[in-house]
Amino acid sequence: MSMLGKVVGTAALSAALLVPLDIPTVSALPPSGRCANGDFRWTAVDGAIDMTPHMLTFTSVGVLRDCTGGPEGITGGTFTGTHIATSDCLRPADGPITVDVRWSNGATSRLSGPWSVTMQQPTTGTLDVVDGLGQGSRVQITADYEMMTPAMIGDCLGPGVRTGVGRLSATTAL
Repeated sequence: MSMLGKVVGTAALSAALLVPLDIPTVSALPPSGRCANGDFRWTAVDGAIDMTPHMLTFTSVGVLRDCTGGPEGITGGTFTGTHIATSDCLRPADGPITVDVRWSNGATSRLSGPWSVTMQQPTTGTLDVVDGLGQGSRVQITADYEMMTPAMIGDCLGPGVRTGVGRLSATTAL
């Protein structure tokens, strides 16, 4: 039975018996939920990170693996994100992010919130699940952006950094 069917069935039974309505909460990652591994690539789509602070739009694509404790059938997922941020080589990105996740069972979730990437890694932040599976819950994400490589340092001093990679994990925030 679908979750909607369970909620409707619970509501009908509760009304008939005049008992309090107990709607089950559904989270993209329930309180014990975790995706232990993942990786991503980010790309600056309208410029590059250089030594001058300016607004940039970043897109990201990635994969989540080793997910446990979530709804049946979720073992991982893929995601895309858009991050609009003030950025320069000493403060890589600070601004709102929206991330769309497609879970391995076909469900989707949209996460959104402030996201600040600094030179100190990893970056940890909490995003709200604003739509889809887990709406109303929060997810803590730890992203480890690959920084300070010789190529990135050279690009910061020259034409700017346009893309990079990282690893991440996610856990339901309590």
